[in-house]
Amino acid sequence: MRQGFLRFYVLKLISKSESPISGYALMKKIEEETGFWRPSPGSIYPLLASLEKDGLIEYREESDKKLYSLTGDGREALERAQQAKDEAMRSVRQSIHVFGELFGEEVSDDLARLTEAGQGFQSISPQLARSLKQLRLILHAILMQRPSTAEADEIAKTVEHAIEELKNYVKDD
Repeated sequence: MRQGFLRFYVLKLISKSESPISGYALMKKIEEETGFWRPSPGSIYPLLASLEKDGLIEYREESDKKLYSLTGDGREALERAQQAKDEAMRSVRQSIHVFGELFGEEVSDDLARLTEAGQGFQSISPQLARSLKQLRLILHAILMQRPSTAEADEIAKTVEHAIEELKNYVKDD
């Protein structure tokens, strides 16, 4: 994972935590949410020190643990990041519209649906949303690793089996 991404991911997780959270709990939470990636202590603890130095988080010590929470500056940084993401997504949607004008509406519609894929997660149970997000992340990781032919065959069998099982939940219109 890129350091800049991890920085905002950690800030977001700290902001979502109901109470101050330890570095170890953050590593476990990242692994739980992604389903496959757990940052090392060598990534998390220097990052937490940097965030604290930058005034974005603060900590209190309790039972030999540091428990982290956001500062006002940390909340503002997250808000600015969200605004930047929203602006970037608006720009992507505008580009998709132009792309559709050039190459056909169906291509534009498909791309637009992809940019809004996460939006539908708000209308389903949190457990299913987490599972679908984990599946998407794992599939993306598999694609990035470029599996061998034998691995690809095994992955294809697993995916085909899952598809057959999931078809039972697709409602016909």
